[in-house]
Amino acid sequence: MKCIVCGNNDAYKFGLCTDCLSDKIKLKTSKMEITECPKCGSIKINKKWYYNNIEGVVKKQATANISADNSSSIRIINYSMNDKKMNIDLIVDDKNLGEIKKETDMDIKLIDESCPVCNRVTGSYYEAIIQLRTFTTEYDDILNSARDSIVSYIKSLNKNNPNSFISRIEKKKEGLDIFLGRKEDAVKIDKNLEDVYFMNLKITKSLAGRKDGKDMFRYTHLIRILDLLKGSIIYDKNYYMVKSISSNNIELLSVDRKGTVNLNSKNFFRKPFSVIYKLPVMEKFIVLSSDSGETQIMNSENFNIMSIKGKFENKEIVLYKYNGNYFNI
Repeated sequence: MKCIVCGNNDAYKFGLCTDCLSDKIKLKTSKMEITECPKCGSIKINKKWYYNNIEGVVKKQATANISADNSSSIRIINYSMNDKKMNIDLIVDDKNLGEIKKETDMDIKLIDESCPVCNRVTGSYYEAIIQLRTFTTEYDDILNSARDSIVSYIKSLNKNNPNSFISRIEKKKEGLDIFLGRKEDAVKIDKNLEDVYFMNLKITKSLAGRKDGKDMFRYTHLIRILDLLKGSIIYDKNYYMVKSISSNNIELLSVDRKGTVNLNSKNFFRKPFSVIYKLPVMEKFIVLSSDSGETQIMNSENFNIMSIKGKFENKEIVLYKYNGNYFNI
């Protein structure tokens, strides 16, 4: 059956084709102004900036600028736009005809303007600094690992909050300074790093200015990460060899008294430890035999043979050396 109006197309509903049904829907549109940030793609409508779900925001606002007689609802399916026009595919739910597909154009004014967040980033705005340092005060790859985790975390926060950003990262001889757009993010980063690294945290603040009659502060989070290794030698009244390190505990072996000491990060960083050897001295040995609680081993490089206390299941072992003595840690 052909359309009773045009006689060309197949009838779709009420004896009319889809084109003739669409012609029966009369739309009214009002001009819409949209400001778009050329840097991040965020938009401003009615003086409010939107950073997420841009397409949904545009559809909602465009729908509010369209009206149709005798319709119960209008739903935008798709749109495209240039500087002056927005082409819209929509569905009008007419009270008599039901849902009808239709196309329309809407006059728009598209303005380019940097959003407040991009202005802050460009202007190197920051509310907090994460200062990454090592225990030995020397730059170490452990700082690169911490930096990468911070960058990844801020990117995840930025998806939901555009004010979460890193304005810049400065590499210094003694470590890294990471400048953050939100002071609240620095607190979250502290907690994340404490779960991974054996570290010490010190927070200070400085006056940055005044806004709306209130003092504005910037916060510095000095994070000192332990960069010692298993077998490192440190000193505080006694010489100690690092036996193990976790995020909340360090176990030290007294090389003279042969006893062990366990410290949490708070107690460790309070003590005036000095680093004797950061890089451990290790030697590999082949296990030859074991008898009466002693094991005979041979050095893999110089083939010297010696006996040490204890039994070993592996055929090859690694011993740590300091001051002519070997330690099994």
